[in-house]
Amino acid sequence: TKGVDIRALGTGNPGSANIYREIGPAHGVAVFLLDVSKGTVATVPLLLLDLPSWSGLAATTAVVGGHLFPFLWRIEGGTGMAVALGTMPGLLPLGVLVSAPLGVVWFVLKRNPAQTGAIVFVVTAVAGGLMHREPVAVLAVALAAVAITVKARVQYGGR
Repeated sequence: TKGVDIRALGTGNPGSANIYREIGPAHGVAVFLLDVSKGTVATVPLLLLDLPSWSGLAATTAVVGGHLFPFLWRIEGGTGMAVALGTMPGLLPLGVLVSAPLGVVWFVLKRNPAQTGAIVFVVTAVAGGLMHREPVAVLAVALAAVAITVKARVQYGGR
């Protein structure tokens, strides 16, 4: 894979789904896990420190925004799905416990990352919102989902 420009392959997105399809499953899974880790590192410490939920909203905004519009890549980042998924354990951990197994099963059955992500976001927001009663954390999950949807529509247009 050395010397391969992922932006010249498939959708041109440097994210895990395109890498999975164009380079191979091992590389796609590795990129997915690294991106999820970025989101997790941004929010889980705030939860563990018992900081207010608005700090999780700020961290989610920063890490997802930085992934969507990276300055080092001339503002041409990916859609941010995996990074945003990674923020959710620090925002609504019980919601993730409900949504993650469902997401894994859905992905194995359907092989559709966008659809799987949408289901995980909705289930996390609803279940996590009911269990945690943290409207700011639910807002963070919802805003991340909206940002990803808008970025994907702009980036891929009618494709």
